[in-house]
Amino acid sequence: MEQVMIGYLLPLLAASFLLVCSSSVQAQTNPADEATIPNQGMVYSPSTSLQEGDSTAIPSDFKHWLVHVDGANVFTNESSSVAVGGAKVPDGSVSLANNLTATFDVSYFLTPKIALNVYSGYPPRAHIKGAGSLAAFGTLASANYGPLTVSGEYHFSGFGALKPYVGAGVTYVVFLNVDDAALNDVSVDNAFGPALKLGVDYDVSERWTLHSYIQQIWVSTNVTAKVGPAPASAHVAINPTIIGVGIGYRF
Repeated sequence: MEQVMIGYLLPLLAASFLLVCSSSVQAQTNPADEATIPNQGMVYSPSTSLQEGDSTAIPSDFKHWLVHVDGANVFTNESSSVAVGGAKVPDGSVSLANNLTATFDVSYFLTPKIALNVYSGYPPRAHIKGAGSLAAFGTLASANYGPLTVSGEYHFSGFGALKPYVGAGVTYVVFLNVDDAALNDVSVDNAFGPALKLGVDYDVSERWTLHSYIQQIWVSTNVTAKVGPAPASAHVAINPTIIGVGIGYRF
């Protein structure tokens, strides 16, 4: 139990460390980089605005961090193939129920439009059930699962208090606390997959926002187990769609 939790937390801590390092590097100002523009008496440094009215300039009071906490529903779009003793089970598959959970994410804005984002959530409990010709077996196994997504985001402007954005990145899904049911010696592999996200913030104050998003993750995993003495295996494409609503805070 401790080992699997460490395996889930270490990637999250590493991704958060990268965000902090990125913000620290951008915040440093090297006085040696300042230069006086000849005949104009102007001082330029990388930390100052490029030009008046330049859309890429970062205001001095700009808030680089944005944190979201959301309630979310995970809709699984699973498909699978199952084999027992090396032979494919005709019409045999597995099913996963949808889950309610809580998610959180942290964005660091490199510019007012470009951000790096780390996304995760509370690992919900999934019951893997037999389907098709395996429906009579009921629950085959149970496990908690949690995604860690690192992505780049583009935030649109020009819509007033409404701040839509898109994101794309990679997800690492960790499976925890795997328990046997109708199957024995069940093992579920952790897996990588791409992710796309559409979201919107609505600013209700300078710092607080209302937030909503939809995220699609494409991820497949391999499951191994035993049916009595016979080895069993399954390749399961989970491909969850996650829809969340919550709040955000800028600082």
